[in-house]
Amino acid sequence: MPKKICNQVNCHALIPMSERYCPKHKRDVTAKKNSDYNKFKRNKAHQAFYNSTEWKKARTIAMQRTGGLCEECMNFDLVVKADVVDHIIPISQDFSKRLDQTNLRPLCHSHHNKKTAKENSNKGGGL
Repeated sequence: MPKKICNQVNCHALIPMSERYCPKHKRDVTAKKNSDYNKFKRNKAHQAFYNSTEWKKARTIAMQRTGGLCEECMNFDLVVKADVVDHIIPISQDFSKRLDQTNLRPLCHSHHNKKTAKENSNKGGGL
């Protein structure tokens, strides 16, 4: 299988053609992206909330309700582990519902990403 050199300056590690960086530099690039996102884009009030004890308790209760399974997958008789507790009405729209159990639902990463993408496309859309 053909290989190429890592894109990081002065790194001569050989990597698969499908990759951009060697494992070490891939971690560095990801860490830098995450750091920049946290510093310049992340909502500080929301982040403080997600680190709070009250959120962790509410999240645990929501997960226990479905046995830790994704609610959307269960609608299709699929058994998939939930790894995200979603706010049906996002906290950016109504912060008062942030702990309301009727506004929380466990989702797998795939379903949460689809919901978030749909919400984001509606924000920028024309309707």
